[in-house]
Amino acid sequence: MIGTNQGDLQSNIEEAIERIKKAGIIIKKKSRISKTKAWGFSKQPDFLNIVLEGEVKYEPPALLSVIKTIEQDLGRKADTIRWGPRIIDIDILFYDDRVIKTKELIVPHEQFLNRPFAIKLMADIAPTFIHPCTHRQVRDYMESCI
Repeated sequence: MIGTNQGDLQSNIEEAIERIKKAGIIIKKKSRISKTKAWGFSKQPDFLNIVLEGEVKYEPPALLSVIKTIEQDLGRKADTIRWGPRIIDIDILFYDDRVIKTKELIVPHEQFLNRPFAIKLMADIAPTFIHPCTHRQVRDYMESCI
């Protein structure tokens, strides 16, 4: 998932997608772009968010490194407030049906089920995807998003 709430939001998303492609990640599907209220730290501008489905050649730790490099190249500062305003934020929501818990990376994304906007956007591209921890389809969570 890509999110942004600083600068030219549409351009930020487009540039992130282009850099993701240049890193060798094949974009298979894109959700709609959605304007959403900030989550976690609410006193900030709204975000634009999009969810992508990609085919990657990287194992999860390497993918995280690629994503962090893209964020830095696009101007993300390492010292931003958690859930605070940012020029770009790229999260790994899922990696196939794998469950990963390391100091650096938790997949599925630990806040996915608490974020209705993420569920809605994921349902745009993969409504029947089965959450590897709950064993329920993404579309099963849509009721909680209304």
